[in-house]
Amino acid sequence: MKQTTVNQDSAQRWLRETTSQVRARQMVLLSVRLVQLVAQISAFWFLAFIMHLIVVEQQAALFNDLLPLVASLCVWGLCVYLADFLGTNVKQSIERELEHSIHHILNSQQIAITRRFSATFWQQLLLVNLSDLGDYFVQYSVQKYLSVCTPIVVLLVIFPINYLVALCLLLTLPIVPLFMILVGFGAANLHRKHFVALERLGDLFSDRLKALPMITANGQHQQQAERLSTASNIVNRRTMNVVSIAFLSSSVLDFFATVSIALIAVFIGFTMLGELSIGPKINLHTGLFMLLVAPLLFSELRALGKFYHQKAKADAGAERFSQVLAESAKENVGVKTKSDLVEGSFKGVAWLNYQIHTPALHASKLVLQPNDWILLSGVSGSGKTALLEAFLGCRQATHTMKAEIALLSQHACILDASLAFNLHLGSAAYSSSTLERMLAEVGLADWLLSLPDGLHTQLGDLPAMSGGEAQRLALARILLLQKEIVLLDEPTAHLSDEQRRDIANLIREKLADKTVIWASHHSLPEKWFTQSWTIIDSEIQVLS
Repeated sequence: MKQTTVNQDSAQRWLRETTSQVRARQMVLLSVRLVQLVAQISAFWFLAFIMHLIVVEQQAALFNDLLPLVASLCVWGLCVYLADFLGTNVKQSIERELEHSIHHILNSQQIAITRRFSATFWQQLLLVNLSDLGDYFVQYSVQKYLSVCTPIVVLLVIFPINYLVALCLLLTLPIVPLFMILVGFGAANLHRKHFVALERLGDLFSDRLKALPMITANGQHQQQAERLSTASNIVNRRTMNVVSIAFLSSSVLDFFATVSIALIAVFIGFTMLGELSIGPKINLHTGLFMLLVAPLLFSELRALGKFYHQKAKADAGAERFSQVLAESAKENVGVKTKSDLVEGSFKGVAWLNYQIHTPALHASKLVLQPNDWILLSGVSGSGKTALLEAFLGCRQATHTMKAEIALLSQHACILDASLAFNLHLGSAAYSSSTLERMLAEVGLADWLLSLPDGLHTQLGDLPAMSGGEAQRLALARILLLQKEIVLLDEPTAHLSDEQRRDIANLIREKLADKTVIWASHHSLPEKWFTQSWTIIDSEIQVLS
C-alpha cells in the first residue's frame, strides 16, 4: 500500500511538471476555443434578433441584418476547424516528445531497463498510455479551463438581460461538478485495477504460449485454458465496472442539465405568455437568445464529463511513465557515440575500487586485457547480468568500458525482418556472399538453403527456429559486426546438452581472438579462460 501511494504521488508530480511544460500550447488552444464561444453566442444573438424581427415585428430581414449573423457563423466555423487542427498537432507533438524520452531511456539503458518490466507493460506504455496522456494534455486539461470560463461568460451575458434566469442557472450549476467529483473518486482506482488486470492477462497468455511444448507434454491444456478463462472473466468484470462508471457520470450530467434547461424554458415561456410577471420583461428576442445560450452553460461541463475518464487513464499512464523515469534516474547513463568508440580503441583496463550503484556491486580491482577470456560465475541473482549491463554502459558505474561491445544473451534477439537485416542490422557494407559465408561459419548453410527466399526470408514466428539455430544466427551477427569485446550472458542456458556442447565449442572456435566475458552456470573447460571472476555477497572476486 505504501509503495502504491509513493507511485501515485510521483505520477501526480510528473503530470504537474509536464502540464507546466505544455501550458503555452494549451493556452493557445484555449484562446481559440474562447473566440469560438464568443462567435457562437454572437450568432445566437443575431439569430434571435432576426426571428424576433420576422415573427413579432412582421418585417423582412435585410442584408444588413443578416450580415452580422453570417460573419459570426463564419468565425464560429473557422474556430472549430482551427481548434481541431491545433488540437491534433499539439497532441501529436506531445506524444512525439514523450515517445522520444522513452526511446532515449531505451537507447541509453537498453536491456538493463527493459527487463525490469514485462513485455505487456512496455506494450501498454507505448501503444496505449502515450495516446491517453496526449488526450489528457490536449482535451481534458483544456476542457477543464473551458468548463470554468464558459459558465462565467454565459452568466455575464444573461445577467443584464434577466437576472432571475441567471440566478436560477447559478444555483443549479454547482450540482453538476459536485456529482462529477463524487462519481470520479473511484474512477482512477478502477482504471488502475483494470490496467493491472490487462497486464497480468497479457503476461499470462504470453507465458503460456512460450511454455506450449511443456503444456502439451504434460497434458495441461484443459487446466491452462480454464485458468486463462478465469483471468479473462476477471478482466471483463473490471472492464464493465469502468464502463458503468462512465455511463453513470454521463447520466448524472444529462439529468441535471435537462432539468435545469427545462425549468428555464418553463419560466421564459410563462413570462412571455404573461402568466408570470417576476423580474424583467422577456420578448422573443431575449427569450429565444437565453434558451439558445443557456445549454452552453452545461455543454462544456458535459464535454468535460465525456473527457473525465481521460483523467483516470492519464493517472494510470503517468504512474507507468514515472516508474520508468524513476528506474532510469537510478542509472543516469548516457548513450555511447561513435566519437567515444574508435576501431581498435580497446587497449585493456585496470580498475581500482570498481562499483555499480544499482544493484550494489563492487570489486577492489579488475583487470581486463585484449584477447582475455573471463569466466564469470555466481549464484542466480548475484548480479552477473547487472555487471555485463554495466560493461555495456546500460547501468551507472564508477568506470566505463570504452570499446565496441556485443552481447549474446540467453535468448537470441531475432527481429521481425529479413534474415539479411537480422545479420547486418541495416548496414549496406556487407554483400550477400559475405552474409552467406558468415552463416556457413556457424553451421547454418543447410538451414539457409531450406529457407524459401534465402537471405530475404522474413523471420518471426515462421519459419520456426530452434534455440540452437537462433544462437548460431546471433553468433553470426557478432562475427559479422566485428566487435572488440563480446559479453556472453549464459548463451547456452536453455539448450539441450548436445546443443550446449556444440554452441560452446563453436563460440570458443569463432571468438578465440576476441576479448570475451562469459557468464555461465554450467561447467566450461578451464583451459579456455585466462581469468575467473565470481560474485559473492555483492563482491566481484578475482580467483585467477
